[in-house]
Parts: sequence; C-alpha cells; structure tokens
Amino acid sequence: MRGYGFSKFTPSQIPKGGFEELLKLFLELLNYTSGDADEALAWLNELDKQYHITNDEYGMGDFIDELKQKGYLDEDKQSGNFNITAKTEQSIRQSALEEIFG
Repeated sequence: MRGYGFSKFTPSQIPKGGFEELLKLFLELLNYTSGDADEALAWLNELDKQYHITNDEYGMGDFIDELKQKGYLDEDKQSGNFNITAKTEQSIRQSALEEIFG
C-alpha cells in the first residue's frame, strides 16, 4: 500500500507585475479597505516589498500612473490623496460577480 507523500510546496508561478495582475490585487484590496485607495495602495506597496510583485521595467509608480490614465483613480490636487472613480466601483462589482457566477 502506497500512502501519502509530502513535498515542499512551490507555487507554479508568482505574478510578476503587469497592469492586469496588479489591478486584480488592487481591486481585491479595495474591498478590504472599504474603498480607501490610499490604504489599498499602501498595502499593495507592502506586498510588493515582501513578494517582489513588480519588476524594474514596471513598478508601482508606473501602475499608479496607468490607473490614473485609464480612469480608475483620481488624485485630489489639494490633499494629494487618491479617490476611486465610478469605473473602479464598476470593476469591483464585475469581478465579484465573475467570482460568484464564473
């Protein structure tokens, strides 16, 4: 009789940057931060430091710039804080529905 064999877990592929992968993480973090974009970006920065999600070619600054260009974030000029847009809210709802219904 064979039984169970245990081995060290090695993830098949760690996400390496790219707008779409970072956007998925960012939208998920927005759920946990109740829509606070600044806090979600801070968490994403911490995850990047720990797991090296971004690389030299595409960093967090590039990601934030692309979020603003594509209409996912607005920057408050006076306070410098980031706010989510209606497009971001729609993306959160859409990803939640895709998770539930496939």
